Amino acid sequence: TTGAMRVPLVMNPQGLEEFGATATRQASLKRAGYAPLRWAVRRTARAADAIIATDVSLESTVTRHLHPRPGQMTTIPNGIDLVAATAFAGPAEGRVLRQRHKIASGELVFLSVGRLEYNKGFDLMAGALSRAGAPGSPLSAMGWRWVLVGSGPYRADIEQQVRRHGLEAHVVFAGRATDQDLHAWYEAASVFVHPTRYEGSSIVTLEAMAHRRPVIATRAGGLPDKVLPGINGWLIEPDNMNGGSTGAIEALASALVDAAAASGHLAEMGERSRELVERTFSWSVLVERQIALYDDLLRRAGSVR
Repeated sequence: TTGAMRVPLVMNPQGLEEFGATATRQASLKRAGYAPLRWAVRRTARAADAIIATDVSLESTVTRHLHPRPGQMTTIPNGIDLVAATAFAGPAEGRVLRQRHKIASGELVFLSVGRLEYNKGFDLMAGALSRAGAPGSPLSAMGWRWVLVGSGPYRADIEQQVRRHGLEAHVVFAGRATDQDLHAWYEAASVFVHPTRYEGSSIVTLEAMAHRRPVIATRAGGLPDKVLPGINGWLIEPDNMNGGSTGAIEALASALVDAAAASGHLAEMGERSRELVERTFSWSVLVERQIALYDDLLRRAGSVR
């Protein structure tokens, strides 16, 4: 409060990782370590005038962990600057990357982007690609690459999985990338693949969609708001982290095969991705929704006469 003016407090939680996010279970040591942060976040939520959920599909997660009062929660997605995203790279830059890595024009490129850690599920891709690329499958007939952009502590484990399945010739570990190279990889890709075990909003998925790429993703976090099965991609159930990943690998392999079989429709699906970002997740749209929320809070607080 400043003088007679009460300044509204708005809370915009993101991943809620301190609560386990959307995961069904959390390691006991991690849960114990996050206890002070959970207390602080819940106390802030009680004091807030508004809590912003970042996706419709995350409303239940926010409700479960933060217990908002009636009318306290509103949903405004995270979004991206479309102008900036597409200015970094275009089709020409994508072709340059393909040529640099000797990727033929007819080869499918599956692109994944993120920190190389267990939660992102990249370890599942080697097994899934091994099954999806079996002789006689649509994928084996076309040729393919998996490009993984990012760095992190789980890289050695992923490399081990790739070697175990004999996929070294098909996989590119691109490491940490500049903005220009990252967006060039979106252009070089055929399909964006995000096999994450749990997620917040996933800006990288929006970036891939801005570059007109269809998406294979799990039903984690805010991804179901972005990936519409049969329209701009495929959704599968996330790995439940209970030690047996066979079901998740099989589901991912099936989606990869479906994407290969739909190769003639990938460009059309990518257009649907772009349209969805423009309509729902562009900053030019979301800024107006943010301003409307703050105007409403200020009116209710009596700060605007």
